[in-house]
Amino acid sequence: MKILEKGLKFTPTPKQDNVDLIKDTEEFCRKLRLREYFQNEENIDESLVRNKSNFKPPPNRDKHLDEFIKCLQSSARNNDFCMNTRIKDNINRLEREAIKSLASDNSIVIKEADKGGAIVIMDMDHYREMVLDQLMDTNFYKELVSNEDSKTICKIKKLTSKFADNLTVKEVDYLTNFENKSSNFYGLPKIHKSKEIQDGLEGKNALYIKLPRPTDLKLRPIVAGPACPTHRISNLLDILLKPLCQLVPSYVRDDMDFLGHIPDTVEINTEMVSFDVTSLYTNIPHTLGLEAIAFWIDKYRSEINERFSQDFILEGLKIVLENNHFVFDSRNFLQIKGTAMGTKVAPTYATLVLGFLEEKLISETDRRFGNQFAQYIRFNWKRYLDDCFIFWNRSNEDLQEFHSILNNLHPSIKFTVEKSGLELPFLDILIIKEGRKIITDLYYKKTDSHQYLVFNSCHPSHVKRNIPFNMARRVCTIVIDETRRNSRLQELKTFLLRQKYPNDLIDVAIERAKSIPTTDLRSSTRAGAQENNKEIPLVVTHNPRNLNMYNSVKQCFPILQQSQNLKELIDLKNVIYSRRQPPNLKKLLTRAKFSSNEDIRTVAKCMDPLCGTCPYLKTGETFTFKCGYEKSLQDKQISNSTNWSERENNEPGVRLQNQNDSNNEHSHFLDYGPYDILNLKVGKDFEA
Repeated sequence: MKILEKGLKFTPTPKQDNVDLIKDTEEFCRKLRLREYFQNEENIDESLVRNKSNFKPPPNRDKHLDEFIKCLQSSARNNDFCMNTRIKDNINRLEREAIKSLASDNSIVIKEADKGGAIVIMDMDHYREMVLDQLMDTNFYKELVSNEDSKTICKIKKLTSKFADNLTVKEVDYLTNFENKSSNFYGLPKIHKSKEIQDGLEGKNALYIKLPRPTDLKLRPIVAGPACPTHRISNLLDILLKPLCQLVPSYVRDDMDFLGHIPDTVEINTEMVSFDVTSLYTNIPHTLGLEAIAFWIDKYRSEINERFSQDFILEGLKIVLENNHFVFDSRNFLQIKGTAMGTKVAPTYATLVLGFLEEKLISETDRRFGNQFAQYIRFNWKRYLDDCFIFWNRSNEDLQEFHSILNNLHPSIKFTVEKSGLELPFLDILIIKEGRKIITDLYYKKTDSHQYLVFNSCHPSHVKRNIPFNMARRVCTIVIDETRRNSRLQELKTFLLRQKYPNDLIDVAIERAKSIPTTDLRSSTRAGAQENNKEIPLVVTHNPRNLNMYNSVKQCFPILQQSQNLKELIDLKNVIYSRRQPPNLKKLLTRAKFSSNEDIRTVAKCMDPLCGTCPYLKTGETFTFKCGYEKSLQDKQISNSTNWSERENNEPGVRLQNQNDSNNEHSHFLDYGPYDILNLKVGKDFEA
């Protein structure tokens, strides 16, 4: 409980890591060589997406650059001797053991709540039952006999071949040439919609509540496929279609954008009404989705890159929609209706589909209520994905008829309605009506944990020091009324003090946020990051125990300045020091992949009498090096798999094949030893 109290965003202090530091340094040096090699040549390639290039320019082109790189690499390799011994762990030994214990406990499943940031711990079998209850709904999902990812790859290759004139060579390579993995299905618990959980929270101020299997708890379905066969075509389609979203009249970017659409005053009889689409992602039929996308492409063809035809976009989208394969508990499924929450194009797709239905809504409203009210709907109906809002100044009978029109736009799309003449939440904003005046306040769900990042989390100091200011600025942007604002800021201070933020840091941040004029806070313009081709990012994993490579770059930089060529090409101010996050508790404790069968990670002998590896193989679940360091195995590994046609489906194994005897199914690398076997990849089709 002590470790979970820190929240899933909390990052334990990592151990010193030379491997990652050297790798990141090598990548930075490669970028420097690329800058020198291409001399800031303008890139005329029009590809919207492309695979990352591994091209590394040859050395010995500039002696000063070679000397600088040698100096930098030497610093990275000497990281052991430069370790900052003053850095202390932000968790103790028992807490570190607790993380390992939680991560290896197969009787529970740890998930972040769908909204509010709370941590939900479920019995493994209960979680499995809830997910399978969803997947057994044959209106939306179909169980498959085997994995069909290879068929999807073939469809994408046929698409790129058919529309070769739409794509550059690099785009074709991006869409078809990558290592893909099956998607995994998981569910996020919707505790904010569970009455049993909300009743359990009532009147309690405890660290946690315990409810044995609440019957009304539902899961939000997520298909995690960051490397699935369709994820790249989905990304390209999202790039092409996203500009159309801003042309949908009801489109709201976020809660800050929504503030700009809230009037200061309304008529005295006005009510606030919100509509919510029931399970939007899973309820959009493919035919409706494709019809909607075709409508927007026809209407705003000039907004889409002219290289890409409508047929390519629609056929590509059809592949994404109809090939949403995923795995749960070693069983293969296909989503047959709707789109997956997890694929890149899904939010854009959903926004455009509802925007298409809203065009029908305007037309039907015009027919039933007249043109004046239809135009009022067009300009005042606002929506963020499936959440809709409008200030209603007509009768309740008209509202019921309007709700009926919404629910008749399409048989699969249904809206729920909520109204109030006093206050109503929308996104994270509580809209309050006082007479004719409209004011706004922050809105928190009852299940919101307010579990902000703990101050001693292993994050760069500037990140943690900016959190109080950014949160205070958000409060000042939403809450204009001074009394309410001060109350909310004091509430924020309480939350941050609980997370161990220094009192002085919070006070300075609050005063700084309060000093910004409201007009500046609510300005809808955003200063986008301007592209600068001269920037060279130095990206390393944040680890306070490692050497600060930016300091090493500054120390060695005078070497580069000795080169007249590089002096003009590379400036220290263009080196952008960026740090990626080390594993936090969410990454350490939660998994998209689910398996009810415990997978024992071990090295085992194949017991084949012809095997040349078995006599030298050290078996077991861990491997102890000479220095005493014990390494747990990452996968189940077997020295040999014999006849692949006789093996069970999905049975793990490694095939060791002699390069000089590719036709012999029992051939091996006879010189493979126990150290090499630890690095073998696992898979039914892998050949080393």
